[in-house]
Amino acid sequence: MAKKRVKRSSKRTVTKSVAKIQPNLSNIPTGIKIISIIFYVVGALAIAFGVFFVVAAFMVPSLMGSLGTPEELVQKLTQANPGIQVSVADVNSLLSILPVLFAVAGVVLIILGILDVFIGRGLIGGKQWAKVLAILFVALGIVQSVFSIMRGRIISGIIWLVIFIVIEYYLGFDEKSKKFFR
Repeated sequence: MAKKRVKRSSKRTVTKSVAKIQPNLSNIPTGIKIISIIFYVVGALAIAFGVFFVVAAFMVPSLMGSLGTPEELVQKLTQANPGIQVSVADVNSLLSILPVLFAVAGVVLIILGILDVFIGRGLIGGKQWAKVLAILFVALGIVQSVFSIMRGRIISGIIWLVIFIVIEYYLGFDEKSKKFFR
């Protein structure tokens, strides 16, 4: 235990014990533990995919070069899909911007992954900011699930929608969760 000197008045100083407050794992509700683990796993996956995208950004030019010249790519595309109009300039533009898009997507994934890991850690620690960010991220997941259902991915959209709604309910309305974050 650390000792801290607290000044009560200008003439008197009192020494009192200050314990570093760390949550006991047995006091953390099971739902919070599960949600925290989900954030850790999603964060780790986002970081891994982000690193993959950044590395792939350096490989895109050579991979695209292995498919052939821009003229050959246009010929292959128009043969496979006669209804599309693609020019050599379009293919060249795509080839020049694709590495940048991969790198930017990778950096965004890495940042979101790190944020997810911090949210998972904050949830275990009972931090209110982590709860708010988790509710926000899960709400975005609900919106994304609805769009997935509207685009025809019915089964996976419904499964994710149910998962997100359960997490949202637990973080926002469950009594154990409310008590833990007070």
